[in-house]
Amino acid sequence: MSEKLLSIYETLLAHYGELHWWPARTPYEVMVGAVLTQNTAWSNVEKAIANFGDNLAPK
Repeated sequence: MSEKLLSIYETLLAHYGELHWWPARTPYEVMVGAVLTQNTAWSNVEKAIANFGDNLAPK
């Protein structure tokens, strides 16, 4: 199953390229943004992440 999923992913990536669909600097920022988005408007998520500045990192 995992080989089939990887093949599908690679086919889509080759066709569409990297989409950069989530505006984030790090994978951790993507995770935080995804959690925040569950309960608030995207504009507020952007503000919250901006307020973290360079301090948004797992500890």
